[in-house]
Amino acid sequence: TSSSTRGLFFGGYNPTTNNKIDYITIATTGNAADFGDLTEQRDGATGYSSKLRGVFVGGRKVVSPSYTYYNIIDYVTIATAGNATDFGDSTLKTSSIFGLSNGHGGLG
Repeated sequence: TSSSTRGLFFGGYNPTTNNKIDYITIATTGNAADFGDLTEQRDGATGYSSKLRGVFVGGRKVVSPSYTYYNIIDYVTIATAGNATDFGDSTLKTSSIFGLSNGHGGLG
């Protein structure tokens, strides 16, 4: 997810599932920095964003030899680093779905 100034990366798997949220400042170069944590360890969550808020939906956690899928919805305020807050639940437990945004980059 992103705003015009920050890009967020969340969750993942290496070598275990994690709950980390990192950010970069888009206008500069450099390494990612810690933003906060998701409410649950997972990878494959989908990100949605507006100019102000990032939303993370679904995901899965490796529980060898299979996966546990989630219907979690978390959100963060992109301009303010901090842990994700529970937004509610989706109707399906899912992973790796498509993300959308209400930002249009100034197109008319």
